[in-house]
Amino acid sequence: MLRNFLYMSLLVLYSTVLYAENHQKNLVDEEFKSAIKYVEKKQFFEAYQIFSSLAELGIPEAQFNLALLYSNGLGTPKNFRLALYWSWQAHLNDHETAIERVNTTYDLINEDLRNSVAQAIIEELVASAQEGDRAAPLKLGKTYLGLFVEAQNQPAYLWLSISQAYGEERASALLEEAASQMTLEEVLAQQEEAQKSFNNMNKKN
Repeated sequence: MLRNFLYMSLLVLYSTVLYAENHQKNLVDEEFKSAIKYVEKKQFFEAYQIFSSLAELGIPEAQFNLALLYSNGLGTPKNFRLALYWSWQAHLNDHETAIERVNTTYDLINEDLRNSVAQAIIEELVASAQEGDRAAPLKLGKTYLGLFVEAQNQPAYLWLSISQAYGEERASALLEEAASQMTLEEVLAQQEEAQKSFNNMNKKN
């Protein structure tokens, strides 16, 4: 009897969580559709407001569209720094064509600005990783390898090692890529640093 009660209680709890997640997704979908309608009506400021809110929630389609608005000065003043920032965020969240927007934006800015955007994203992701976000280490590895003007292989190796330790299969190929540009001494040093960081983060969390 007690086992059945616990089972039913867990089932109700699971159903409630699932309903909440689906409800949230439906709300996001509706907001995104309304933003698209604003774009079609050329009411870009209204679209910008919605895309901004959804982008902050980590919705890749919204991040990509926000980057487009910044690139073209629609709904907000033209800003290539923010266009790069949001197109890279969309790329990190697996938007299929965001990397094309990233590459286009590279031609519109100088190297210093590109590196400053990369550093800002790194700082955000490190904070997320330290707070227990297990998706952040892979994103850190990708950013160190792909967004800076010159790939930062050693910190990339550190974070990709942690990502792989968490079971992220996509980290392996990037880890090999970083290691191929490092000396054996550098690899060994970053393995030790990765172990320290991994231990510290998991003591904290």
